[in-house]
Amino acid sequence: MAVESQVLAYSQKRLATLELAADRAARRTWNRVDANNIQASWKSISRDFLTLFSTIQTKSAETAIDASGMMLAEQGVYVTPHALANPNAFAGWAPSGLDIASYFQSPVFAALHAIRTGSSPLEALEYGRNLLVMLTSLAVMDTARQAESLDITSRPKVGYVRVESATCCDRCMILAGKWFRFNEGFLCHPHCHGRHVPCSQGMAKQQGWISDPMEGFKSLSREEQDKRFGANYAQAIRDGADIYQVVNSKRGMRKVGKGYTALTTSEGTTRYGWASMQYAQQSGRRMKRRLSIDGIYSLTGGDREKTIAALKANGYFVDNDWRGKVPEIRKSMWLHDNTYRQGRVELLTAAEKRVQTAKLRYEAVLEGRNPNDGRMPLTPEIAAQCEREYRRWVTSGGQIFQQ
Repeated sequence: MAVESQVLAYSQKRLATLELAADRAARRTWNRVDANNIQASWKSISRDFLTLFSTIQTKSAETAIDASGMMLAEQGVYVTPHALANPNAFAGWAPSGLDIASYFQSPVFAALHAIRTGSSPLEALEYGRNLLVMLTSLAVMDTARQAESLDITSRPKVGYVRVESATCCDRCMILAGKWFRFNEGFLCHPHCHGRHVPCSQGMAKQQGWISDPMEGFKSLSREEQDKRFGANYAQAIRDGADIYQVVNSKRGMRKVGKGYTALTTSEGTTRYGWASMQYAQQSGRRMKRRLSIDGIYSLTGGDREKTIAALKANGYFVDNDWRGKVPEIRKSMWLHDNTYRQGRVELLTAAEKRVQTAKLRYEAVLEGRNPNDGRMPLTPEIAAQCEREYRRWVTSGGQIFQQ
């Protein structure tokens, strides 16, 4: 199975760049840890790293969400989402549900434990550094995968095909080329770079993306089979053993968002959080905790409507009430275009104009019109582009640069 997608390739490079930036920041920060006071020194020097990492998480989620819609457009379809995924919802929290300050305490505790068990301070710091880098890489990619999963969930009848690189491990190899429903967790391991390709089951079959792992096994040379699967296991497969029985795909694997914590997170429940604002409007008070994405999947039993409702209630989607305000927006834009003749005073900032323009363009898409030229048909590429622009401006408040 080979999935050819320029969007997938570009987003993979973008995510690799973000992962590398996060890894370098983690190494630089850890190099400043005082071997004689590991815990206190990490607490004081990690603040800037945590702020930077939150920004990288937002960019990672944004990259994955944008790629999801554009990959569908590459297939010649645009599936209107029930709601727009919010990349800001992922900042500051590990996919497992921990806040990132607690998540990145693990290397500190690991280093202290190594010292207690006889390692030298330098050896303990090296062990802590390696763990920090692994957790950093894991969180960047897991954030992207959860964001992709969130976007797929929002689109009716869309699932995903798992794609892997040609050099993936044996566990990932037997999972590649399968079509999964929106709520089926993505099994992965540290340094796993598998991705979702959103599509309907019919499209996956039509494109030939569903494949048998035995075909991939047979395409490898004998030496490569032995290297990837182990000599004895590879020989057993060549002798006719079931590849699924020989390779336990769940060995050392876990679903994104699982493996370290419970299924809840307090993200978004602060006074100014998305979930807090939505919940306050509904009940007049703030909720104290909210479910992680994987926790919601576990509780809603595969019902897409219930899943989307729960995700909305927990702040993972952008507020969709803006459509009722479109007539007012059009009126204000008309007044803006006739400022001199009407004798009106300009009241909108440049950022507000960007948001309003993006809203009107996306509204045209939802009505089936080409926002660039009403005489031309609306294409999936234009629809996906307008969706991406609207999500960008509404989640950033129209700001080009964000702190």
